[in-house]
Amino acid sequence: MNRKTLDLAVPMVFGAALALAAVLGASGTTVRAVALVGGMAVAIYYAALRKNLKQ
Repeated sequence: MNRKTLDLAVPMVFGAALALAAVLGASGTTVRAVALVGGMAVAIYYAALRKNLKQ
């Protein structure tokens, strides 16, 4: 995958996981955990991993 594809896919997957956790009626703690881990993953992608990818 190239950088342009991942720039779209990473936040979309995070949003989908968060929406899925909320729609499936997960507890508030689970939704917070998904938000925390997903947010950290998106931040790590944009801060560190993205610069190592080809355009």
